[in-house]
Amino acid sequence: MKTKLIKITGLFLMATLMVSTLNAQSSRQGGRGSGTFGHGNERMSAHLSLDLTTEQQEAMKTLRADNYKTMRPLKNKMLELKARERTLMSEELVDMKSVNTVIDNQTDLMNQMRKIQATHKVGVKEILTDEQEMKIDQRTRFGKNKRQGSNRGYNQDRPYHRNIG
Repeated sequence: MKTKLIKITGLFLMATLMVSTLNAQSSRQGGRGSGTFGHGNERMSAHLSLDLTTEQQEAMKTLRADNYKTMRPLKNKMLELKARERTLMSEELVDMKSVNTVIDNQTDLMNQMRKIQATHKVGVKEILTDEQEMKIDQRTRFGKNKRQGSNRGYNQDRPYHRNIG
């Protein structure tokens, strides 16, 4: 009798675990194309379609490819610097001079990347008409509002400290 009870309890726990795992997996996959968020995103894209001309599409492809070729090595270098910083920080005796040098290199690289991003944004604006540019601005605002809503309960000025009261 005791063995039968243990088997039934074990089966029940396994079934519960399987159901919760399936639910967790489906919710992760649902955010991309199905579910409320996915459909709302599609509606937003359809509503704010840029209707690019063929020339604009080609210019955007070229601009995007050039930006990728420029940014990819810089991003790789940033990953290397972050790995180097983690390695230095994990040593028993931390060499702060080396850590500070790596952090300075990261800062210089980040500044370089931000300048390239700004140049890319200006290049995109030069390709678009005023109406298309306005639609992009609306998309950006919609995205910012969406992100701010998900951060509810936290002070915007101090995101790592919870608001009380």
